[in-house]
Amino acid sequence: MRDGINMAEGTLPISLEELYERQKKRPSRSALSIEQLLDQLKSANTRERSASRTEINKRFSFPFSCMAFALIGVPLGVTAHRRETSIGFAMGLIVAISYFLFVIIADTLRSDPHVHPELLVWFPNVLFLVLGAFLFRRLSKQ
Repeated sequence: MRDGINMAEGTLPISLEELYERQKKRPSRSALSIEQLLDQLKSANTRERSASRTEINKRFSFPFSCMAFALIGVPLGVTAHRRETSIGFAMGLIVAISYFLFVIIADTLRSDPHVHPELLVWFPNVLFLVLGAFLFRRLSKQ
């Protein structure tokens, strides 16, 4: 007994158009330009509008996060002593992981307009700005 197919002659009809359509993928939202995302906001589909709004807000909140990280990092860097470098490193990891956790949650919920994922993308920036202001205030009192 032999495995496989044995044929002397035969034809297999393969539609090139069908293969092309299968391979042709719609680009992800992160690959679209801002103009294309703004065009998707005119769509009648609320899920698509919500996902586009979230992507636009994510593109603007990422650069703003540098300010929030700097505002937290300066007071932590000033107060950290030489012995506490591992604690400072751990706190930095916690801040970064929590920031990206919020971004991942917003990305996961981007097709649900009732949750307002476009605002969830900005939440860690606001949270870290408030925390940084609190740390600066505490540092100025010392």
